[in-house]
Formats: sequence, C-alpha cells, structure tokens
Amino acid sequence: MKTHNFLWSAVAASTLLFFLPARAEVKMPAVFSDNMVLQQRTDAPVWGKARAGETVTVSVSWSKKKVSTVAGADGRWSLTVATPRASSRAETMTVSGDNTITIRNILIGEVWLCSGQSNMEFPVARDTASRWKTAMVDVEEQLRDADYPEMRLFRVEHRLAPDAPVDDCTGVWEVCTPDAAARFSAVGFVFGRRLYKELHRPVGLLQATWGGTHAESWMRREAMQDDPYYKELDEYQHRIIEAYPAEKKRYDREMAAYRIAKDLNPDTAVAKPASPKKINDNLRLSTLWNGMINPLLPYALRGVIWYQGESNDSRAAAYGKVFSDLIADWRTVWGQGEFPFYFVQIAPYYKQSPELRECQTRVWLETPHTGMAVITDAGDSTDIHPRNKKIPGERLAAWALSHDYGKRVPYMGPVYKGMTVEGSEAVLSFDYTGGGLVAAGGGALRGFVVAGADGVFHPAAAEIRGDRVIVSSPEVARPVAVRYGWDKFFRVNLANREGFPAVPFRTDGEK
Repeated sequence: MKTHNFLWSAVAASTLLFFLPARAEVKMPAVFSDNMVLQQRTDAPVWGKARAGETVTVSVSWSKKKVSTVAGADGRWSLTVATPRASSRAETMTVSGDNTITIRNILIGEVWLCSGQSNMEFPVARDTASRWKTAMVDVEEQLRDADYPEMRLFRVEHRLAPDAPVDDCTGVWEVCTPDAAARFSAVGFVFGRRLYKELHRPVGLLQATWGGTHAESWMRREAMQDDPYYKELDEYQHRIIEAYPAEKKRYDREMAAYRIAKDLNPDTAVAKPASPKKINDNLRLSTLWNGMINPLLPYALRGVIWYQGESNDSRAAAYGKVFSDLIADWRTVWGQGEFPFYFVQIAPYYKQSPELRECQTRVWLETPHTGMAVITDAGDSTDIHPRNKKIPGERLAAWALSHDYGKRVPYMGPVYKGMTVEGSEAVLSFDYTGGGLVAAGGGALRGFVVAGADGVFHPAAAEIRGDRVIVSSPEVARPVAVRYGWDKFFRVNLANREGFPAVPFRTDGEK
C-alpha cells in the first residue's frame, strides 16, 4: 500500500509539473554587468531573454518609474530606460521576471565604441601571454596615470561567427586601474582618459578589435547583399575555402617528395612546392560583425573610434567604398542617427600604399560627422604597429571634444585646398591652417615632389609664404602636379602652429 501511494504521488507530481508553466530565467547579455556605464540623457536600450510571454520589469535607482515589457514567442525582450545627466553616483538596475538580476555600481556618462584591427587592439602594456611583444613607447608613464574609478573598460573577447549573428559575447566591465588599462586598447585608453580629464564626467569604453582583419569582416551581410564587389569577394573566398582540403593534400604530398629529394641531394633542382592558399577564419565576410559587434547592439553609444585599413591595402582602390558602406550601415543598425565616427589615417609604413590613405581622406571629406586623425609624425618605417599610441588617441579625442562637447580645442592640420601656377612655381593653398603654417621641428619643408607636363616627378623645394606653400624644382619649368607625403613610408613636416600635421595629398588625384 505504501508503494502504491508513493507511485501515485510521483505520477501526480510529474503530471502537475507538466501542466505548470516552464520556468526560464531572465538573462542579460554580458554588456550589462556591474561597473557598466550608460550613455547620459538618452533612452538607453535594455534587452535580454526570458520565458516566452514572461513579463519583465526594469527599475533603476535614479528614477521611481518602472518599465515593463513582455518577452516574445522567441523569448526575446527589449525596452528603453531614460537616463539622467552624467553622474558619478553609483547607481543600480534591477531586472525582474521569474527571477531577479541586480546590476550594481553603474555610472552615467559618455560611452564610445573602439573598434578596428591591430593598431586599435594594441594594448597599453606588453602582454607576454599573448602575441603582443611590444608596448606603448612610454608605458610606465601611461600606467602611472591610469587610476580612474570613473572610467570603465569592456573588452569583447575574440569570437568568429561566419554563418550568422550571435546574441552575446564574452566580456566584463572593469573599473579603470593600471592593471585593467594595461590590457586595454592603448588608443582607446588615451582617448577615454583625455575625455574624462576635459569633461569631468564618467567615460565607458567598449573595445571590439581583432588584428589583421579586413573591413568587410566587420560588416553585416545585409549591407553587402546584391553588391557586385562584395559578391565577387565572397565567391573568391569560398573558392579558396572549398579548394583548401585538396590543396593541402597536394602540398603535403609534394612536400614529402621534396624532402626526400633534398635528403638525397641537398643541391637538388626540385622546386619547393607552393603553399596552399588559405582564407583565415577572421577574414571571412561578416564573421566579426556577427561574433563581436552584433552582441553589443543596440547599446547606447555617443560614438565610434576606428583604426583599421592596413589589411585592406591589397584592395586599396576599393577601400573608400567599403569604409563608407561600413560607416553608413553601423549608423543604420544602431538607429541613433549619424553618430560621430572618428578614425585614424594609417601611419607611414614601408608596405602601405598611399592610395589607401587617399581613400580615407576622401571618406572623411565626403561623409558627415566623421573625423580623421592624421599621424604622419608617428609612423615607423619597419613596424606596422607604431608604439606612440598617445598621438592617435589624443587626436581622436580632440575631434570628439571640439565637435561633440563644445570645447575650443584644435583638432586638425592643414588640408590641401587648391593650386595655382605662377611661372615655375606651384602655389598651394590649405584649409585648417590654424594659427599659421610651420615646418614642424624647424628647418626646410620636406616631402614635396613636383611634375611638369611629362608626368615625371622630381624632389621639390618648398617654402611657406604667409598661408601658402610655394613649390618648385629646377627640373620642372612649369609645374602641372604636386604631391606631398605620397609614398609608402616618408618623412614630412608641414603642420599648423597648433602641432597638427598636414594631410598627405596629390593634386593629380581623382576628384
């Protein structure tokens, strides 16, 4: 009888559990965690997952108003929370459904996304646990000035997702200490620190970076759909990927034969086989958008800073189109209008084409609410990762301070405007001359070449006369074109009195 009662009770309990609504915990993406910063004075999106049909309520310590929504059939829910003016007071957010999540030590301030490839990923300090074997040139000085409780850092861990967007990432908000800053983007850290010092309000930085990656890897599939350029690139990548297994077998077979021939005769005429072509997983179209940017959407931002382009050098002529498409699409999906998008023009380096820098300049000139940090004075001829990251970080911050925060700070160097010819002299005029043109560091101007009707360029003498630069060469009787800083690596020194270098240019380029 006792056994019967036990079995009946078990059956009844299991039946009751079957008919009870299934519990599913309310879940939040990683970007919502203790120590986070929310963008001030906006309707900040808050989102997550729960049981389908579950009511989710969000309450915050800075407001008596609670906001509720119902999870959809797929369990997704989202709502917005109004944020106040920037505040250093530690706030909380409570998210309630079948369970309760409390997020603590929230600050309200300015939130910027730092993205791109290795020069944005480059950390403040040398990291022996990773591939980074160098650090900022003045790392000790930088880390002595890295204890800022009101700065918060969130670093998205690398994740590939070539097939479809993913909902979440791995990362956690950290209070900015020397230890946390050491592992963070050097450019991003310097940028954020300058904002904090100038604005005296909390700053939150999101880092989503991966070295050696193409811009197309950071773009949505939808942004590239039906475009012949991206279709051709996608088909090329797929041909390489599909052919790789057979190519690898061929290579292994031929390499084995080569080694045997080499052992029998070190001077063998047998040629070493060509390595199989391979598309690295982090270069595939959309894979980093899917895995590292989509999980942050639609977190409220003030804007984006970007440092990328080196890996697009083999397709430099198309970079203007690609980069413009990326900026437009990021703005579209974030739904915050034309938010600021400031980027670094790639530094002089012995393998980088001048055409790519020209594309970056064109994107800046043609795309609203963008800014370009010129760093011709911070390049390294043999290192694609110049160590002076204070220069790009500070110059990106100057763009934000002047354009988004109403600060009267200089932010840009001379930009070529036009040329006239007076006899044997080319007379160049510029915008953004500031307090006047100078040769940075003194001495003669460097980096100019001039050509006549034959199109042959010769080294040129250049001098500043008032707000113009006069260029000439004894080899050119009547100038037709002038170029400045038009090479892979170069040393140039035209600047304005505020210390901002001139943008490299060619007068014979496409308009």
